[in-house]
Amino acid sequence: MKQIFTVTFLILSIFFSSVALAESEKRNVLYLNSYQNGYRWSDDILDGLRDTFAASGLNIDLHIEYMDTKRFKDRDFMEILHSYYVFKYQKYKFSAIVVSDNNALNFMLRYRDSFFPGVPVIFSGINDFRPELIEGLDNYCGVLENPDIKDNLELALKINPNVRKVVVVGDQSVTSRAIKAQIMKAEPLFKGVIKFEYWNDMPLVDLLAHSRTMTKNEILLFTPFYKGAHGELLSSEEVLNIIYQNSPVMIFSVWEFLLGHGIVGGKLLSGNDQGRKAAEMALHVLKTGKMPKQRVIKATNEYYMFDYNVLERFKINSDILPEDSVIINEPDYFYKLDKQVFWIIIVSILGLSLILVMLIISILQRRKVEKRIKAQLSFQEILMDTIPLLICWKDKKQRYLGANHSFTDFFGLGSPWALVGLNDSEIDLHRRFAEQAAVWDKKVLTSGKPRMGINWSLIRDGEDPVWLEINKVPLYNEKGEVVGTLSTAEDVTRKVNLEKQLLQSQKMEAIGTLAGGIAHDFNNILTSIMNSVELALSDIEEGTITWKDLDRAIKAAQRGSRVVKQILTFSRPSQEGFKPTDIGEVVKETVDFIKASLPRNIRVSAMVPEGAPLVMADPTQIHQVIMNLCTNSFHSLKGRGGSIDVTLTTVEVEDEQAQFMRVAPGVYLRLEISDNGPGIPVEILDKIFDPFFTTKGKAEGTGLGLAVVHGLIKGHGGGISVSSTPDVKTSFEIYLPVQGQLRDIARKSFRALSMGQENILFVEDDEDQLETTPRILESLGYMVTALASPEKAFNLIVDEPGRFDLMITDYDMPQTNGLELARMVQDVAPDLPILVVSGRRNVLSYVADVEYDVKSVRKVLMKPYNKTIIADAIREVLSSTENIDG
Repeated sequence: MKQIFTVTFLILSIFFSSVALAESEKRNVLYLNSYQNGYRWSDDILDGLRDTFAASGLNIDLHIEYMDTKRFKDRDFMEILHSYYVFKYQKYKFSAIVVSDNNALNFMLRYRDSFFPGVPVIFSGINDFRPELIEGLDNYCGVLENPDIKDNLELALKINPNVRKVVVVGDQSVTSRAIKAQIMKAEPLFKGVIKFEYWNDMPLVDLLAHSRTMTKNEILLFTPFYKGAHGELLSSEEVLNIIYQNSPVMIFSVWEFLLGHGIVGGKLLSGNDQGRKAAEMALHVLKTGKMPKQRVIKATNEYYMFDYNVLERFKINSDILPEDSVIINEPDYFYKLDKQVFWIIIVSILGLSLILVMLIISILQRRKVEKRIKAQLSFQEILMDTIPLLICWKDKKQRYLGANHSFTDFFGLGSPWALVGLNDSEIDLHRRFAEQAAVWDKKVLTSGKPRMGINWSLIRDGEDPVWLEINKVPLYNEKGEVVGTLSTAEDVTRKVNLEKQLLQSQKMEAIGTLAGGIAHDFNNILTSIMNSVELALSDIEEGTITWKDLDRAIKAAQRGSRVVKQILTFSRPSQEGFKPTDIGEVVKETVDFIKASLPRNIRVSAMVPEGAPLVMADPTQIHQVIMNLCTNSFHSLKGRGGSIDVTLTTVEVEDEQAQFMRVAPGVYLRLEISDNGPGIPVEILDKIFDPFFTTKGKAEGTGLGLAVVHGLIKGHGGGISVSSTPDVKTSFEIYLPVQGQLRDIARKSFRALSMGQENILFVEDDEDQLETTPRILESLGYMVTALASPEKAFNLIVDEPGRFDLMITDYDMPQTNGLELARMVQDVAPDLPILVVSGRRNVLSYVADVEYDVKSVRKVLMKPYNKTIIADAIREVLSSTENIDG
């Protein structure tokens, strides 16, 4: 028997020792609060939780996290919180997790597979709970926050029988939406008695304006969360106090922590009770290792509580309130006090009153000063946000002290207040810009001298480059010490682009002038070569080796002629061949031609509207423009495939855009050619129209393609712009002016030429052409008199005015140019037709100039020309003369 007693004693000793050891073991419990520290409701829950844990006898280490979801609640923020908590508590083993309110519960449910799997979760303060939220989750239990809406509304009707409308004030937060859903469930119970109206996300200014106009047969039902007019977070107590002071109606709510801030009262929920119930469930889990039998419960302690000050304001008789109601702010009556205590109080009050009067005077003066300071600060804030400059200021450690809305809007940083206290590495600022800005700020802080007029190109993903002009100045304190920097930045992209456009135009004009002079001399050489070779060909039997060599020579000269024409195209394009043109038809024909020559991995499409207006244009030149640009797109896409889109639209070009493209404002046809290739690097974007600039290999092009396009479009009186986003869209936009209502005119054609017999005076200072061209003309049957001197030619016409049927003169000659000679001849022989030959395209504009007034000049023939071209020109001039005479 003694042995049995000894064994039993040992067993009991071991059992109680293990129990004591288990109770002394430290338990880690995480409390996840949906809101911020200082929010009364969740702070009450935490107090109830702490008090219950403290009285439990268990060694509990409570870890508290505030999620702050009233201010931050987007998906990215939740992802950051999740990563932060996982990192922070990776070495912790939690025995339980307590969450308060819906946002924290939703957070746990969303990340339940990766966020402390298997740890029991006890929730509290949950509105509008649905059982399916924790379906299949055996380790979840908790306390619901289900206010008794029906009892509170019936109490409101009892207090104010005249109520006909209930206005529910709230926002789109999880809490407000849940309470709204509960109120809407209760609506049918009061059908025909009261109406319900919901004010959601109404700015505080509007809320006050609406509430001031409410009548005594309306009441406000307030949910515990509201935002200000500009999205700033206000506490529920602040909003209630403001409404209470400015609205004539009664305000009701269902939460204890709002009592004393303007609500009448009612059957109120206690946050402390929520925390106590959740703690009791957590202790059950910690002690037994099992979930409670009843996993979801409601808080039972709802108290009838009222505010004496509000009851007095609305003359509410306390006799109609439920029994055992708690009334706060109720005064202690004097007759309950001892006389001695009473007189001590009276004397103290009198003494304090004197002190109070003095304090009031001091406070009033201080308030006046504060009001002026606030007004000044408010004006400065408004002024900062009104200025279009990007402004920010920092301390010596490069932490932001403030910024204006222009700065935060430009960089997409949200509210300026969100930057305060952060440095560039802690916000989403452009990395290269932030690094360089730090270098500039350091120099300003070190030297104490401002840095002005800094130009910086900022390239953001998916957007066009932006040029900023930045100024940085030091900030001083009252002792004259540098305590920070003030930075301003101005978007000068338009100014920089206009400067680039001006430089580009000046550069193209200079190159064009140079090219025009070179082309004139080269045209003379080509004309002599072509005429000489044609004469030599007529003396050699066709098909011989020599004939073939000469034929190749003349073809080479013709190719040289085309190169010269390209050079002249971007120098001074002519409008020869212009006519009213349907650009849409040209686009369709060109795109159809291009499609046939492109590989299948490159798609070409054309969008051409019906009824597009006609423009004065040369269809051949427009065809060349489209071909050149589409060929460039093909070269950028040929290794990877992609799409080329050609779009034609009618647009109105405003003053600013017209100034940028150096064209006149008005209606234009916009021809856009775009592709989704690798794009044009920003560093060469302003060089692409330069002649002979190319990114292709030596065998892939001459470098004249885009220069020719630029010249052709300028010759049409239009403009061209280019934009490029790599791998997204590279676009050339061509603008052609629409000149009223134009009708298409058929071009005049001539019949096959026949041999002529007229007498021609040929004036040319170039010895080679003076030798070859008369022989060409004589081979066509004409009688030719060739002279190298304009003076001798003029004297010959004066002496024999009726001898010649046509005068052909070169434009560029020493002493007297061709047009001056034509004007002199016109005075003595007005019926003599004149054909001017030149290697410069600007002669066409000189002929139309009133200064020369040479009506006898019937045509200008551009060099180089061959036998066929000059024969056609002569017949055209002589035919037009016959028609005039007839």
